[in-house]
Amino acid sequence: MSVEQASSWSQLRGHQAQREHFEAILAAGRLGHAYLLVGPEGIGKRRFARCLSACLLCPDTDPTLLEACGQCRSCKQIAAGSHPDLLELGLPEGKNVVPISLLVGDRESRGRAGLCYDLSLSPMEHTRRVAILDDADHLERDGYSALLKTLEEPPTHSILFLVAASETEIRDTIRSRCQLVRFSALAQSDVAELLVETQVAADGDEAELAAGLADGSMVTAALMVNPEMRSLRETLYRHLSRLPLDPLPMTEEVVAGWEALGSDSHSKRINATWVARFAIEFYRSVLRVLSGADDTPAIPEVAKLCGTLARGDWAMIDRIASMLDRCLDAERDPMANVMLPLALEAFIDDLARRSRIGTT
Repeated sequence: MSVEQASSWSQLRGHQAQREHFEAILAAGRLGHAYLLVGPEGIGKRRFARCLSACLLCPDTDPTLLEACGQCRSCKQIAAGSHPDLLELGLPEGKNVVPISLLVGDRESRGRAGLCYDLSLSPMEHTRRVAILDDADHLERDGYSALLKTLEEPPTHSILFLVAASETEIRDTIRSRCQLVRFSALAQSDVAELLVETQVAADGDEAELAAGLADGSMVTAALMVNPEMRSLRETLYRHLSRLPLDPLPMTEEVVAGWEALGSDSHSKRINATWVARFAIEFYRSVLRVLSGADDTPAIPEVAKLCGTLARGDWAMIDRIASMLDRCLDAERDPMANVMLPLALEAFIDDLARRSRIGTT
């Protein structure tokens, strides 16, 4: 990442309202100690936090303005990932939860290492320390308790940005101690342009196709460049658009689509997680429609299903919420200690069973 990318807003798409929100906070001298940045996955929330952190740590600009020079030692250190007063943490590769050891140290160094300890130390080069905790909705159970202590007694020189895709997965005790900032999905045109600029898509046509299926998420768009992943998502959504679910043909077609994506165990596990994530995306959209929060769902299969359901039907909302809960469980720890095809089969069977609850 270049200095300009790390320390300016030029490479960030969208989120102008959120930037103006922080500009007003800074101009008023009311910068808080903890913020929860919430929005769909893959829309640039962590990059936003990095741009914001670069501005807060840059010594060569007006401290009341949300800008970074991009040329000073601080900006260059942030670009290189070596600034001693900027702490960053997220899901380790291949993991579904952020281990508590990354927050407070392992058993031998508990309380003397980890993000919470490092944030409590005096700044080394600036007047403040800034921490970005990505995937804050994927902490171990004890991790929330450890984080709560830091939020209850924040060091006076510290600022903590929690980044999460799901507000509901953040415990109330954590959410209530942070200032909430919500982010929206990227515009389809921004996603398409970014796919070309980052060379994820081969050309504009491929980028437009993937962006049209991505619901404003760069993470999803990168997956949708792969035609086999697009096919798997379409197959899953076709089955989810019917209630109750028919588990036998659904299992057969979804597992076949999943197996076509890759043969190595690491890729299979990641792709199985995406089956759960696509289902999460689907059922969250359904709930927004049924609750009256969304009249025009971006997923056609969601519109098809909701066309057969009554809005405000709390029994149906509870049923969909139960199915969403099962998807969230699968996304967190989808295939632990079992064969992946069997885990997918069990996941689909559970969804089908929950889809029939309350029916006669």
